[in-house]
Amino acid sequence: AAVLSLTTLDMACVAPLLAPGAMLLHLPPFLDARPFAEARSGRAAGRAKWAAELGLEPEGHWLLTVAMMRPGDKLESYHRLAQALALLSGGDWTLLVVGDGPARDEVESLLNAAAKGRVVFAGARQPGDLPELYASSDLYLWPAAGEAYGMALLEAQAAGLPVVAGNVRGVPEVVWEGETALLVPENDPEAFAAAVRYFLDDPKRGHAGDVAAGRVARERGLERAGDILDRAITAARPG
Repeated sequence: AAVLSLTTLDMACVAPLLAPGAMLLHLPPFLDARPFAEARSGRAAGRAKWAAELGLEPEGHWLLTVAMMRPGDKLESYHRLAQALALLSGGDWTLLVVGDGPARDEVESLLNAAAKGRVVFAGARQPGDLPELYASSDLYLWPAAGEAYGMALLEAQAAGLPVVAGNVRGVPEVVWEGETALLVPENDPEAFAAAVRYFLDDPKRGHAGDVAAGRVARERGLERAGDILDRAITAARPG
């Protein structure tokens, strides 16, 4: 009776396959924003904790990537990230990478070669650690090769991080381009590096993170998703 799609990109593909009379409805990706908001309110304590545990410079800029390390699109994204980082000379930034997987050795080799001495690998972490790791950081990076939409991008914004990502597939559906994120052409390391530098050169641009946390809480939280689902079920119910 009703099909719910997470992206309008998918809706265009699904629409011709619907049974007569079936509804096609948009349910944007959503999450429980509360743990991320709580972590953001305790950012100072969280940042001190992770600086001590991971050996990060408390006063530096922490760039964050959270992603599995496996062959295919994930590894391609790490390749693109390494290419962009190699173009970022100077500045007091460190890339914090959270994740693990069968391609970890290759990922570590790529990133260490591109940004020697500037990359910290935190490995896989428990889900409960992630909101605090997001909120302790300053900017989220992900080239997003082949990305359907990217829940980590939504999580980062919920914790108050601006985002630099590739303008790929469903990624524009989980960020607000020009407000909370800068999206760059796919596989363009120069544009990606320039977008990162845009945020690093002026810390005041971090106010995009404030906008991001607010928009996720209002528009992509459980309550909003529940309202959409409720309307969909009501509309699809016979009679």
